[in-house]
Order: sequence, then structure tokens, then C-alpha cells
Amino acid sequence: MTPTITTPDQTDKARQIITLMIALDPEAQGHTLARLVAATLHGGPGTALEHFASTGTLDPEAALAELNELRVPLEQEDWIDTLGRYILLNAGARS
Repeated sequence: MTPTITTPDQTDKARQIITLMIALDPEAQGHTLARLVAATLHGGPGTALEHFASTGTLDPEAALAELNELRVPLEQEDWIDTLGRYILLNAGARS
């Protein structure tokens, strides 16, 4: 018999996040999404992506170098592309 694993329903949390993202202006949406992706993909404390996720301060060169080294499942490759585009487009805007 295969055990059944029950996980908490995150539907309400997802709705809250989606509602919040829609309410933000487009620039804030991009920044918030980039930080969320960085928080999900970073390699641990002290990395450029972790620092960006936690503070919003971006070291573009270090973050891009980390992105180039990441290995993720196929379904998350667009996350790397999205974060990479954000970094390239905003490299001088936030420091």
C-alpha cells in the first residue's frame, strides 16, 4: 500500500500573492517577481541572489554569474530567463 501524503492547501495564499502582484505598478511587479525568483533559486547565504532576494540590492555581475551556474528542472528554466532579463534591464537602476 502506498502512503498518502497530504500537503496544506496553499490556494488562499496564492490568491493573496496574485492579488498583491496585480495591485502593484508594473515596475514594482517586476522587482517583486525578480526577488521572489531569486529567493527560490539562490544557492544559500552569502550569494548575490540571496542578498538581492533579502535586501533588494542587486550586484548584477555576481547575480548573472550565479544564474549561469544554476541547474534547474526544465519547467523552471523560464524563471532563470525572467530573472536574467530583469537583471540585464535593471543593472544600473537599483544598487
